Amino acid sequence: MAVQSTTLTGVGNIEVRGNVLEWAISDAGLNRAQVVASLDSGLDLSQSEDNTVWISEADLRKIASATRRPLHFFALASPPPSSKKTVSVNFRAPASNDGSPRALNSEERFAVRQAKRRQDIASKLSHKLGEKPVQLLELKSDESPASAAQKAAKWLEWDLKKNRKKLNSKNKVFVALRTSLADHGILTNLVKVDGDSFRGFSLHHEYAPLIFINASLKSPAARSFTLLHELAHLLMGIDKACARHDLQSRTSDEAWCNRFAAAFMMPAEDVKNYLQKYPKKDFVASGDLETLRLVSNYFRTSYFSAAIRLKELGLANEALVKSVSGSFQEEEKPGRAPGKTRPELRLAEFGSVFTRLVDQGLEQASVSEVEARKLFRVDKDELRTLRSLGQVPA
Repeated sequence: MAVQSTTLTGVGNIEVRGNVLEWAISDAGLNRAQVVASLDSGLDLSQSEDNTVWISEADLRKIASATRRPLHFFALASPPPSSKKTVSVNFRAPASNDGSPRALNSEERFAVRQAKRRQDIASKLSHKLGEKPVQLLELKSDESPASAAQKAAKWLEWDLKKNRKKLNSKNKVFVALRTSLADHGILTNLVKVDGDSFRGFSLHHEYAPLIFINASLKSPAARSFTLLHELAHLLMGIDKACARHDLQSRTSDEAWCNRFAAAFMMPAEDVKNYLQKYPKKDFVASGDLETLRLVSNYFRTSYFSAAIRLKELGLANEALVKSVSGSFQEEEKPGRAPGKTRPELRLAEFGSVFTRLVDQGLEQASVSEVEARKLFRVDKDELRTLRSLGQVPA
């Protein structure tokens, strides 16, 4: 990166390639005019005929922060190839209010980029460690969601009756689902993305298939529903980001994934038997949230998921689903969750598959301690604790 004295130019002191700046702004999904307007110099990035832009360090730091790129990225002589773009051409965007695809915002794009980076690291480590490609179950949308859910549960060795007794909270169900996916080689990330962002997304990979869950979702049952919805996309070979409008969509693809997620947790016979034995009802009316709460708690699922399944089985109608859609918030148990240490937070964020791969890489000197600490954002003692935690299902 060339440096020029500010006394000579009076404008800036760092030389940057104009097309590199443009690439970074575009890839971040930012409004170019707004980015330029936010700079102290009011720099016009298109004014240079030789593709050279002289920019102050302060303004470059603003652009780096806005685009979520390190400063050294802007030392590139030319933009990265199209294959390095955050969002690939086959990545399906989340739905907007009217159901049409919308562009990812800058925070969402950064989350996708970070997930891809972890995926790439996991893939390289898998190759170095001699791991075999992950064998995923293949699903097709022309089969019924309930049948597909049954196949997926069998593949994941998810024993519904046993788990219903053993997993006595919705949070334990979510943790157990992540563990089951990890046992089958699927990476799961739990990372907070601020704003009105997607709930999750799926990314295919031969060695490191990944499901991302937005930690802004506080409800464990909503996290489980999103995890299973994204699993359906992953097993059907689709890379997709899903927002609230997708997860409440009536369009064929999204509705199929919704019904899959609901059926996974609520087999038909179990639902019918429960209704006959406890609430003693053969139909749940749209305003009967108390019965819906009982069903939701028994099957450790969300109100929305339970309503979808009841409707699918002819035990409720669309009115019940609509009553728990939109901005509806189901009741949460009072109390405050215990605080977590940084290693515990990192394990929750990265997931056990990724953590174990890095641990094995450290054991075989494929990864240095400095690299691992930087990757996980922990100190030496915290890394030791994290490695120990990673051996226990998270």
